[in-house]
Parts: sequence; C-alpha cells; structure tokens
Amino acid sequence: MNWTNARSIALAAGLLLSPGAAAHAQQVAERSAAEAGTIDRVVMYPTGAAVTRALHRELAQGLWTLRVTSLPEGVDPRRIQARLRTGDVPVDGAPRLLGVEYEEAPGLDLAGSPEGVELAEKLKAARTRLERTKQDLAQRAQEDARIDQVAVRATANATADGGTAKADPARSLEQLAWVQDRKATSLAARRELEQLAEATAREVSTLEATIAQRGAAGRVQRAAVVRIAAPTACEADLDVTYFVPAARWSPAYTVRAAGDRTATGIEYDAVLVQQSGEEWKDVRISLSTANPDDAAQPGEVEPVYVDVQQPSYGLAGGLAEAAEGGSRPRFAKRGKPGRPSGGGPGGGGFVGTGGDDDAGAPAGNLEDMRADELARLAEGASVADAGIAATFELPRRVTVPSDARRSQRTRITTIDPTCSFVYVAEPLMTESVYLRGDLVNASQYQLLPGPADISMGGDFIGTTPMPSVAPGSPFKVFFGPDRAIRAKREVVSKVTGAAGLFGGSVATTWKYRVTLDNGTGRDLRVELLDRRPVSRNEKIEIKVADLSSALSTDAEYAAGPQKSGILRWDLAVPAAARGKAALPVTWTVQATHAKDVQTTPLPD
Repeated sequence: MNWTNARSIALAAGLLLSPGAAAHAQQVAERSAAEAGTIDRVVMYPTGAAVTRALHRELAQGLWTLRVTSLPEGVDPRRIQARLRTGDVPVDGAPRLLGVEYEEAPGLDLAGSPEGVELAEKLKAARTRLERTKQDLAQRAQEDARIDQVAVRATANATADGGTAKADPARSLEQLAWVQDRKATSLAARRELEQLAEATAREVSTLEATIAQRGAAGRVQRAAVVRIAAPTACEADLDVTYFVPAARWSPAYTVRAAGDRTATGIEYDAVLVQQSGEEWKDVRISLSTANPDDAAQPGEVEPVYVDVQQPSYGLAGGLAEAAEGGSRPRFAKRGKPGRPSGGGPGGGGFVGTGGDDDAGAPAGNLEDMRADELARLAEGASVADAGIAATFELPRRVTVPSDARRSQRTRITTIDPTCSFVYVAEPLMTESVYLRGDLVNASQYQLLPGPADISMGGDFIGTTPMPSVAPGSPFKVFFGPDRAIRAKREVVSKVTGAAGLFGGSVATTWKYRVTLDNGTGRDLRVELLDRRPVSRNEKIEIKVADLSSALSTDAEYAAGPQKSGILRWDLAVPAAARGKAALPVTWTVQATHAKDVQTTPLPD
C-alpha cells in the first residue's frame, strides 16, 4: 500500500477508528517513532535468509509511523513484511496494520551523533579494560616466576658443601605445600584473566566493526516504514521480516559405524554462513529446504504448428517467383500471457516467520540450568512440513556472526538408521573389497545432498557424497576397503575359431575366474560384480555359460543392470576361504558372428 501524503493516511485512520468520523479525520493524532528492534528469528534457506526483528511498543490512540532502522545493505525491498501481535487486546480496539514500505535516506556523520558518541565511549572503555587485563596477565606471570624460585629452594636437599646437617625436611614439605597451593590459585586466576582478555578482545573487534560499518559520512540509512492505526491505547508487538541474500545453510553429515558392524549412526548437521553485516546473536534459527529464488510456477507449454513445406527460393528467382504468386513459409507462434507480478510493499515470496510461540531457549548461564533444560537444548530439531518443503526448527538459540570467512556448524539431529552390511568386490577395477552399508532413513528428516565424513570403529575412512533421501527411503554408504579381503580376476583362456554347422561363423570364447580370499576370520556376504559384452546388432550373438555360481536373483538387478551387461553374484564366503582354499568363481563368455561381419574390439 502506498500512502501519498499525511492527509490520505489520516482519512483512512479516521474511517478505521470510528465509522462516520471522516469529517474529524484531520483531528486524529499522528505519531512517529524509530528504533532498530531486536533480531529474534531467522529462517535460513540454501540461497538466503528471512530475518525477523521484534519490537514492543506502547501505542497511544492515533496514527503511527514506525521506522525500523538500520536494515542491512542488500536487503530486498520487495520482500518486506510486517505483522502485529496484540495479545489480549479486544478485536474492536486492536491496532491495524495499514502498510509497510521500504525507505532509503542519506545518513549523518556518525561521529557527531548520539549513537556515534555512545559507540566511541564503549570502544574506549573496552580498550582500557583489555589493556589492564594484559597488564594483570603480565603481573601474574612475574608472580609465577617468583613462586617457581621458591619451589627450587624448597627442593634443594643439600647444603652448598654437599652435607645434610642443615637440611630441614619438615620445613621443605611445608614450603612445597605452600608452592602447590599458590600455583593452583595462580593458575585459576590466569585462566580467568585469559578468558576475560579474549572476551574483551572480541568486544573491541565487534565495536570497531560496528563503527566502521555505520561511521562513514553520507552512509545510506535503510528502514522499513510501518504505518499503524491504533483505535485505542494499547501495547503491541510488531514483527518486521525482510530477506537478505548474503546468507545460506547447507547440510553436512558424519556417518559412524561400530567396529563390530552392530550399529550405525548419522550426525545430521547444518553449516551456517552469513555476511549480511548484521550480528545474529542468540536468535531462533529455522532451516528451510525451500528455495525462494525459484519460480513459484512452472514455465508454460506452448503449442507447435505444422504446415506444408513451401519450396525455398533462390537469390536469382526468389523475387520474381514471389511476385507471381509464390508464398514463403509462415510459422505461427502464440505469445506468452502476462504473469502475475511479485513484490510490492508488504509483499513477500518466502515462508512466514511471525509465529506467536517462542520455541527458543531461555537466556542465561547454561551452568545454572536444570538437567532437563540442558537435555531439551540438546534435542534434535523439530520438523515442520510445509507441503512442498521441510523446515527444521532448532531447539536452542544460536549466534551467527557476519563473517564470510567463517562457517558455523550446528547439530540438526542424530539419526539411527536401520543398516545391514555387505562387501562389494569389483576385481575388474581393483583387487580391494569394499564394505557397504545398506541403510534405511527411519527418521522423519529429509536428508539433503551434502558431504558426509565416514568413520568405522573410531577410524576416519574418508568423505563421500550423501544423496537426497526421503524419510523411510533406502540409501547406500561405503565404509572403505577391508585390507583382509582380496578379489583377484584373471582371464584363464581366450580362444577364437570357426563355429556353426558348416563353419560359416566365428566364435571367440573367454574363460574367466575370480578368486575371493577371506582373511577376516568371519563368514561374509559378498556382492561380486563383473560384465559381459552387449550386442547391438542381431548379427552378433553373446552367450554366458558355465557359471560356477548362479547370478543374483535380486529383482532390481534383473530389471536393470543385468540387461545392460552387468554380472552380479550374491555370494556367501566362508571364513575358511583363505589362501589355497580361497573361493573361486568361474564363467565363460562367447561372442559369435558371421565371417563377413567385422565387429568392434572387445576388451578382456
């Protein structure tokens, strides 16, 4: 809603406040206020974030213009929303939101403003505290040196000439006890001073960044202008939500398998990065799988027309033929209809964030919280299904600084999937045999594509990509090669000769053998994979025969990979299959074609 002048606003407010009071609309009090508000909630997307600032204000009766100031650079003016929450105020006396707009104005020099003076005083005080803390640390170091000197004298058990007549064991023990007590006290004090110095240094850095960000003369001031009509005096909470592109979250995983293959766990984390210029301190974080940059509707399928092909015209006779009645080909194309326009004051294209309930953790020192409160903060994120996207609500408040060079990793949840293990051998590629976990996502969480660190029995194995996995869906994770198992492939023989009733064909026969050597001392399930040629011409015939073990009967394998020439065996390899007793798997492949047919080369 765009308001052109104060008179139109007053007229609208007069109509809202009391029907029939338009004649007295100009007598309605007009008030204004400006404040930055507090960042309370952030919904992070893979390509941006919706930030919600909360303001609490006592509203006197009348028209209000509230400016929510200090919006960050890069804020999307089209995606600003406002919402009023009025608690127990009766409906007929509740304030009403008239509109929200985006405003930019030249800023003033920060140095001479009240805000600049206050920031400068805070920075000066913080630097003084930091310097004094460093001096205290230096003094503590000198005192530690003196205590060490006393310890050296207390532990000297002999006189200068090597005798022991002047030694006093009781006195030495008393001095050593004093030394230990002073060292413990000094260590505690030094740690406290170091923590204080670190916290003060962060405060100095934050203040310097704030002054640098806000301190330039002529800096643009960005604000959301919210217009409210208050029929009666009341208290109201205002939420203003805006979208910033310089933020994102991405999933990251750690998959841990027990060394005895009895259990598998998945740590589902979110990597948060933002460089909006704002400090998100102790805010409620939601992680959405939606992408606000995607179009809300698909492209339009347009018709295609076919016509009789007209003869083409050469350069020499083209004009003459056209003049004699010839026609050139014409193609019709329907224009695209208009699409709904987005944006505008008060509009938005992202998920709303102005909930009434507060799911965030209470502020305060974690050491003072009850054990059940700590357990609640450590719980997994709750899942809110929005129909086409999922949103993960973190159970604790999170601080995310504005720093493009720093990413922050926070836990979404821990998942215990159902899992069975099988070894996979591909001796055509490598003699190593890999352990694979066949898992099922037994949780309510959608697993998004992202990197996963793999560990087995406390040992880091490597990194693998995690696929997109819906709740209840299966997926596979490899846990690296097992050095105690080997799979060796060899071509036993290759013979080419005449074939057919009268020798009119040529047949090439390969005999293969794979040897599985199990050094684990356990019975294993092994999925062995190889290949056969696939004919693309009816003149070439391929046969697989003499299999020492039957191919897999898995339905998914038979419907796809088997038809494309992949050979798979599901084998039980006993613990005794070791060395000379290793398990052999043999088969033959025969390719037959007429003598006058030249085939493409076939690898062994």
